[in-house]
Amino acid sequence: MNNRLEWAQAVAVEAGQLAVRMRTSRPDRFAQRKSHQDFVTAADLAVEDLIRQRIGERYPEDAILGEEKGATGAGGSVWIIDPIDGTSNFMRGLPDWAVSIGYCRDARIECAVVYAPDMDLLGAAQAGCGAAVNSREARVSDCRHVEEALVLLGRSARDGGDAYPQQVQNLIDIGMEYRRNGSAAYSLLTLAAGRVDAFFEAHLNPWDAVAGILLVEEAGGSVDYPPYAEFIDRGGPVLASNSKLHEATRAAISKSRNGGTGQG
Repeated sequence: MNNRLEWAQAVAVEAGQLAVRMRTSRPDRFAQRKSHQDFVTAADLAVEDLIRQRIGERYPEDAILGEEKGATGAGGSVWIIDPIDGTSNFMRGLPDWAVSIGYCRDARIECAVVYAPDMDLLGAAQAGCGAAVNSREARVSDCRHVEEALVLLGRSARDGGDAYPQQVQNLIDIGMEYRRNGSAAYSLLTLAAGRVDAFFEAHLNPWDAVAGILLVEEAGGSVDYPPYAEFIDRGGPVLASNSKLHEATRAAISKSRNGGTGQG
């Protein structure tokens, strides 16, 4: 498995560098608009093509699930890729975006890489072996007081988005501060690196989060997400934290998602 992880890190870096070059050289930033405020650029397509090509060269029997081109292949070994998570940031020159590559085998996330080129951060994890950011051991933060905690909060139109303002208010009410950066993969990477203390988004697709989930878990954090088959099929909510703040964050989020009842 180490060979897969080392190989995936090299591919993620190659892919990220391609994206950066294309952003600099290509004036046609928008390839198309998929839906309201949901864009795909020429770089998204080219980066996914590159990653798929590299997987096909090295692991031709493995299946692939990618954001832009869907599922190919079959079997228990599958690569789940998001060529650019945070496309809106990427195409505007903002730094909060990442290449995400996860490898799953027999319904288990086995290894993960998240690379944020503009921030010079490369996160990698292998199940049962820990996580690293820029080749140094990664650990989630030690924050245990809600009054000191910083939460990254995503907003998903797929969940309707109506609960988002109440989620913000409930987190503020218990003393937490929040940010929204527009990239789940990058958010989970920063959580694994100990830079923030929790993350929540009401609906994520598997390519947004599979790699980041393993990074957080292997860095000592806790993650709530749907069962593997359900998550791969239709996505779902993801709550991640440094473990010490998990119950408090979950309670605040659950309160907003259940009409203010406070019941999960």
